[in-house]
Amino acid sequence: MPHSVENLTLPFTTPIWEPVRSGTEFHIHGKVHLHHHHGNDKVFAIELLSGPNIVLHLSFRFYDHHTIVLNASGPGGWQSEERVDNPLTDGEHFHLHIHVHHSHYEIKLNGHDIASFQHRFPYESIQAVGAHGAAIVDKVTFDGFHFEQDWNRSHDNYDYGHQGYIGYGSSAYQPPQFQPNHPHRRHFGDRD
Repeated sequence: MPHSVENLTLPFTTPIWEPVRSGTEFHIHGKVHLHHHHGNDKVFAIELLSGPNIVLHLSFRFYDHHTIVLNASGPGGWQSEERVDNPLTDGEHFHLHIHVHHSHYEIKLNGHDIASFQHRFPYESIQAVGAHGAAIVDKVTFDGFHFEQDWNRSHDNYDYGHQGYIGYGSSAYQPPQFQPNHPHRRHFGDRD
């Protein structure tokens, strides 16, 4: 049975309590909310996070020819962007569906295929879902996990192998660093 987290205040991160695997699905339900946002602030992002790395970045831009930018960031910084049309408008409700496959993410928006994004970093390393920017997120649903753990426990008890995503989505955010013995470090060539 899927697990949902509801009524989230942006910016937010919510931990993923079990390993991501092929067949895992993320469903993000929300509404575009551009009120109080101007110029380059007219954007919201959904991200799959692992320590200081962004394994999948989906940036919905409303100032830049209505595009969705797909990317990933790891050691060495951002990689090459892929862009697709952003059909959303201010005030519109959305259902973003990210389906993890062995080789790629299948991404749908309101039931329509919008992109296929090849894995640039192993999906097994994903620790959290984050969102920030000009949107309201009503619900995030996790599906395709074994749900052998209690996903309803406090996020304060989650051991990320780093200090967590404190300040995520703010200008003061400092990406966390993995502890030296954390097994996910190997996914990013971080072995010093």
